[in-house]
Amino acid sequence: MSKYGQRRHCHVTHKRANMTSAAVQESNRNMPDMVLQSARSFDEIPGPRSYPVIGGLVHIFPGGQFHGMHPNDKQSLCQEMYGNIYKEVLVPGMEFVHIFDPVDIEKVFRGDQEFPVRQAFFTLDFYNRKYNKQQGLLTSQGENWHRIRKNVQQKMLRPKAVTAYLPEQTIVADELLEHVRKLKDDNSEVADLRPEFDKYAAECVGVVCFNKRLQAFDDDPDSEAANFIKAVDTIMYILSTKYTALHLEEMEKADDEADGEHGDLIPYLLSKTSLSQEDVLTVISEFIFAGVDTTSHHLSFMMYLLGKNPEVQEKLSEEIQANIPNKQQITSSILSKMSYLRAVTKETHRLLPVAPGNVRTSSQDLVLSGYHVPAGKNIVMHHTWIMLQDEHFKDALAFKPERWIRNNESHHNAHPFAMLPFGHGVRSCIGRRLAEQEAQIAIIKILQNFKVEYTGEPLQTVHSITVTPISKMRFRLTERYL
Repeated sequence: MSKYGQRRHCHVTHKRANMTSAAVQESNRNMPDMVLQSARSFDEIPGPRSYPVIGGLVHIFPGGQFHGMHPNDKQSLCQEMYGNIYKEVLVPGMEFVHIFDPVDIEKVFRGDQEFPVRQAFFTLDFYNRKYNKQQGLLTSQGENWHRIRKNVQQKMLRPKAVTAYLPEQTIVADELLEHVRKLKDDNSEVADLRPEFDKYAAECVGVVCFNKRLQAFDDDPDSEAANFIKAVDTIMYILSTKYTALHLEEMEKADDEADGEHGDLIPYLLSKTSLSQEDVLTVISEFIFAGVDTTSHHLSFMMYLLGKNPEVQEKLSEEIQANIPNKQQITSSILSKMSYLRAVTKETHRLLPVAPGNVRTSSQDLVLSGYHVPAGKNIVMHHTWIMLQDEHFKDALAFKPERWIRNNESHHNAHPFAMLPFGHGVRSCIGRRLAEQEAQIAIIKILQNFKVEYTGEPLQTVHSITVTPISKMRFRLTERYL
């Protein structure tokens, strides 16, 4: 973990407002002119100096104050320098407001109108505009976004539709175990588990999207699955779009499989919704693009934290054994009883989130930390910083899943908008249920069979589209013989 995790003294503090969510939403809608007039102007928001032509890029060039800094360290430094809000111009015309107070974050989300605007994934947006006939869920806005979301969520957000994939995902997890056993050396160590989690996530995507096993655990470097994973791991979206297109025609012929909860995704979208073939191509490509890396990275982070915290690992193993004795079939009813597993999942999202934060374009005028932020401004919400502050989570740098269990003495009392790993509201992550189910099944299977110890170098991450582990995820996996 970078030095970002270290405690910081904040030079500027803001009193947290004691407002209910409903009150915040109502105050946003009916903000009187006098409130806006009493707020400090947008131009007064502090931040790094911007220059003509190059904007704020000078600060990240060699010799600049942010050059070579990890993004987490940069944001921590900026919060220390400017307080809970600052303004940054990357280049002229690309301006962002950064906020660090969950009260302000709630105001932003409660201020969302019918079609929230999220200006993110700029490279993906450019590619869609240039090469695709349609934008997808990640990059579309307005009524077009709402049209796609309404059609897709009918399948993706129904609990029964998600749990219908449990048996196939469990089979994939069993194959992950078999493959990992082959990779163990004489010291029971696997040199790097992350590529294996890539394969696991790719296989799960294949099951959901194509109703097809990709044979990702085969050792052939030129196999279809290997090329699929390379597509996701390098120029992810472009090549995953081409991969999806290859299978779209045969999926159109599989309309009979689209009925009921167990239908795979492509035939369902083609036959049971109003989406065009071009819409479906883009949506599925985004699903691949967003689904493989995020699940793989989250699994890597969860394994890392369990491997570094054996007492938590054993407590989770005991819950697994109590609810799934003799390695019986995993069911949705069993998963619903496993409160400590859910707590471990949440605590992993808090300490090592895959998404670095949330972004919104303000739908209306707001007052954030005493400053007037007009409608139409891009706002970056820094949950990653918030989640590591003792002010919000007691003993914030410790891995304590108990803080997520109700009626536990360690239960947190953080602001509800302090941690939003899947976003909030109608633009929240549509694949959340599937992603968490995939990860939890894999963790259950691993801990049923192995004691886990992290033996790699100190964890290092890099921010790209997601937070990515760049350290080799080396683990010792000792057979449990339960």
